[in-house]
Amino acid sequence: MMDRWLKNNNVVKILAIALSILLWAIVHLDNSTPTPTTTIDSKVIENIKVQAFDLDDSKYVLSAMDKDNVRMEVRGRRSDITSLFNEDYRVRLDLSDVKEGTNTLPLSYDLPFGVELVSMQPKVVTVIIERRETASYPVNIVTKGRLADGYKAEAAVIDPSTVKVTLPSTSLADVVKIEGTVEFDGHTETFTQKKVKLTAYNNKGQEMKDAIIEPSSVSVEIPVIAPSINVPISIQYTGSLPEGLVLSEVTPNISQVKLYGPQDKLVGMNSYNDVMVDLSLVKQSGKSALSIDLKPPAGLVRIEPSTIQVEVDAVSVGERTVDGIPITIEGMDSGIEATIISPADKSVTMKLTGAASLLNSLNKEDIKIVAHVQGLKSGSHEVKLEVTLPRFITAADKQPLTATIEIKDKTIPSTAEPEPAKPDKENGSDSEPDAGNEVIGPDIEGGDMGEATDPNPGNGSNVTPPPDGEVTDGTDNTEP
Repeated sequence: MMDRWLKNNNVVKILAIALSILLWAIVHLDNSTPTPTTTIDSKVIENIKVQAFDLDDSKYVLSAMDKDNVRMEVRGRRSDITSLFNEDYRVRLDLSDVKEGTNTLPLSYDLPFGVELVSMQPKVVTVIIERRETASYPVNIVTKGRLADGYKAEAAVIDPSTVKVTLPSTSLADVVKIEGTVEFDGHTETFTQKKVKLTAYNNKGQEMKDAIIEPSSVSVEIPVIAPSINVPISIQYTGSLPEGLVLSEVTPNISQVKLYGPQDKLVGMNSYNDVMVDLSLVKQSGKSALSIDLKPPAGLVRIEPSTIQVEVDAVSVGERTVDGIPITIEGMDSGIEATIISPADKSVTMKLTGAASLLNSLNKEDIKIVAHVQGLKSGSHEVKLEVTLPRFITAADKQPLTATIEIKDKTIPSTAEPEPAKPDKENGSDSEPDAGNEVIGPDIEGGDMGEATDPNPGNGSNVTPPPDGEVTDGTDNTEP
């Protein structure tokens, strides 16, 4: 059958035409599609940073390197090298085997896939390796801002108070201080900050950023104290001693206290009057030690100390009579003359009670008796006398003492007989005596520390050479 087709002219013609068309297509297809070619290009990358690795940081520090960046020329397909960034090229420095001092080391590199190195400058670098050293330094805290008016900051409590600083040996000697900073903002109470960052400074006041500080922060507490003043104490008394006993001496272990509080509350605070001695705690003669708690006055925040010790010496009561105690006139107005008419000797006699030791050391000069005549008009006046006794000395007779005083106005001639003496109602002479003082008359002056409300009563204590004659308990001796 194949032979029949080949002998047929039409079949042969068709095959020839088909073969011609195929050959034509092959020729024209090769001419329209050229064979692609690969383009190779090169590129120069500047300033590639050298990356050091594997240095034993616990022992060494890289203190210097002569070149820290390199110039690299690479080549590869244009499409590759133009699409890459400088960060894709890495130059590395292996410090795993370095020693202290100067080392010259080769550089290695990492290139992106499809890129090859043409050249690199430099290929080696010189480094200086220093040994790390550690030293301990105290921590200093600097405060900024301000406290409330009148308040003061005490020394900071720092935890820990010292830290370790690690630096190259050549730099460690330059450290002069390790410092942290806190800031006040009108504080009136203790300032606390748990984490205060620390910084190392050299002798030029510059921060040493390479310093490794362990720990890097500390806890800080700064006590803030209120304004304060020191004032003397004034002892007060409550209760009473057993019958037949009197105070011989009361001795506190301190003479003053410190009060803390706002400045406006401290103004005018001249003494602390809240030391209260309870005499009912004294059960027998002799010395008794009492512990007394102190509280700050209203408006104040603290008192130091908060407790004091007071020694109370109680003895049997004694008596003594003192003669010839002079009367002093005070308060005369200008142009006025005051004369004591009665008693004629211008003195009084007093029977006193107290501890025998105090009575024996008493002189009449220790007793002050005053007639106040301020504001009295011309004529005779019966004036109550003001009596001030030493501390723990009292008058046995509670009746007030009086004196007859004649007042003359020297600017007016006298033409009439003086009026009879009468009890004076002027100038406060009928007023009650102050509590805690032995007064026969209108008032009594205060004594020293521990005076107020004297339980005997009476206040102040003057130790002078004893007069003639000793006083025994319960006796009545009259001063010669």
